[in-house]
Amino acid sequence: MMTLSEAARIVDGTLLGKDAGFTSVSTDSRAVEPGGLFVAIPGEKHDGHAFVSQASRMGAVGAVVSNVSSTMPSTMGESKLALIEAPDTTVALGQLGKDWRSRFDIPVIAITGSNGKTTVTRMAASILEQCGRCLAPEKSFNNQWGVPLTLLKLTDCHRFAVIEMGTNHPGEIEYLTLLTRPTIALINNVAPAHLEGLGDIRQIASAKAEIFLGLPDTGAAILNADDEFCTEWVAGINTSCPDATIVSFAIDAKADVSANNAESGNRTSQFELQIEDQVTQINLPLPGRHNIMNALAASAICFTAGVGLTEIKNGLEKVSGVTGRLDVRPGLKGSTIIDDSYNANPASMKAAINVLQQCKGKKILVLGAMAELGETSPQLHEEVGAYAKTQGIDRLYCYSPDHNNHARYYAGRFGGSASVFDSMEELLKTAKQTLAPDVAMLIKGSRSSRMERVVHQMVEGDLNSQPGNGCVC
Repeated sequence: MMTLSEAARIVDGTLLGKDAGFTSVSTDSRAVEPGGLFVAIPGEKHDGHAFVSQASRMGAVGAVVSNVSSTMPSTMGESKLALIEAPDTTVALGQLGKDWRSRFDIPVIAITGSNGKTTVTRMAASILEQCGRCLAPEKSFNNQWGVPLTLLKLTDCHRFAVIEMGTNHPGEIEYLTLLTRPTIALINNVAPAHLEGLGDIRQIASAKAEIFLGLPDTGAAILNADDEFCTEWVAGINTSCPDATIVSFAIDAKADVSANNAESGNRTSQFELQIEDQVTQINLPLPGRHNIMNALAASAICFTAGVGLTEIKNGLEKVSGVTGRLDVRPGLKGSTIIDDSYNANPASMKAAINVLQQCKGKKILVLGAMAELGETSPQLHEEVGAYAKTQGIDRLYCYSPDHNNHARYYAGRFGGSASVFDSMEELLKTAKQTLAPDVAMLIKGSRSSRMERVVHQMVEGDLNSQPGNGCVC
């Protein structure tokens, strides 16, 4: 891959110890591979500097640190682990990722949006794999640590790379796109999400548009023509990158990539994919109109990257769902459980409710709070509760464990068939009692609500064996 002395130069650091080559990079001391480089990241709960010795025992040949004095005694003794001292290890990780990406001349796709980033990334990778090996992130590696870690996995075997980018404050996507230097960049959509850090919907749209700042003059911008901000994005691209190609996708508006005769059930979707004058039937193994839009986004990306319609069809029809995102699972007592517990914002809530609405039998919605919505949070929770009522949802269970948890606002607009629980145990007890063969239950909430605990109980019924969150150290 590269040598420790090269890495020290790239990060403006100082190499202490013997030079050596390294073949991988990790910020998790438990996942360090023999011959790898460990980057010690200070976190809110754990400081990676405390785990340098563990990384050494796992076979690391070196570590990037910002505090040599705290790691020297335990790492440069018997183990002879080399250290690279850098002012800021997070910045150093980004510098390594940026340098490594610059060594590859392949299509690199950057994807952002308020909803569907990971699903579009998965779809695009599935399509591109029909033509050659594609690098894609592990899980949702879309931040200042995940993006460079993904870039550092590029090898000569890869023909394509797909990079997901998230944000909760202005400037974050600009930083990530300048590391990545994508040849193709997509904004999937804009919706109220991370309002606490981004302010309002217009500022969210502006933050997402930062992704185009990394495009070369010959790059391509992929835009959702159904989004209200599309015209503004086009104007911005024409100013900052006037020679870039612009490709649009949409269901309702006129676009380069579109869907005809779209139909969606609670497990699958069907539509005619039209790209310019070419048309093919798609049987998508994912439910919801929003996933048809995600498929159009992935198709636009891949067509722009030179992929043919046959490969696009094959890739879409082979795509697998993402855990915790409308994952339909058999539940207790013959019920159907729809696990959408990974995260939530108002737009994704309504999309998930639309899927539940199409299920047969009794429809039960179990919701945790939506996080990072700022001052508008109570109102947005009320809107979701009202929307669920209009869609014929039979019962609503809200998990609101403390007075500041806004999940209770769902119930106010839903009405008498809503219940609010401040205890997870009581929620689980009631939810289990309502399960039956004719029941479909959708479970959703932001990460902070940890609604996967409910999913686990409704499917397996053992709270004590639920998966742990783990930690990065």
